[in-house]
Amino acid sequence: MTTPTALDMTVVLDRYRAGLRNVTDIELERRAETVAALLGPLAVVLRHLVDAEREYRQAVCRSASPPPAPARLNRSRKVGAAAGVAVGAPSVVFAGGALAEHADQVPQALVYSPAVTIGLIVAVVGGSRLARWLDDRWHHLAVDVDEADLNPLGAELLAKVRAARQARGEVC
Repeated sequence: MTTPTALDMTVVLDRYRAGLRNVTDIELERRAETVAALLGPLAVVLRHLVDAEREYRQAVCRSASPPPAPARLNRSRKVGAAAGVAVGAPSVVFAGGALAEHADQVPQALVYSPAVTIGLIVAVVGGSRLARWLDDRWHHLAVDVDEADLNPLGAELLAKVRAARQARGEVC
């Protein structure tokens, strides 16, 4: 038997659920913190609604981004390097020729020398690799964090990752 109060609660919950779809991720997290502090059966339903919205958004984000493909990424780097050399070498020669025509300080033989062109390419590639190496040394990709310092979402994510790794047979 439904009472007018139960109908009002249903309407309120439907409006709350509809309102969750329009809020930003930050606002959703704020609402999750607010609902977590509430007590009672209504709070349980509200927490369930917020968690369902979080899971929906995570599923949408996962399906929108393609999975990483390391082999394809490596191949695209090689293709990019080859394209850079193919485009860079003639442009260096043409730029050197233009510089030699307008500035008498650079001899023509030096500009068209294959050794100079190869040296410029090596300098550019070596410089980019040195910059990447230095960037990796200064900005580490991973930082160790104690499990005790994780918030509830981080602990939940860690548990999911461990369960998935265990299901694949990896040692945790």
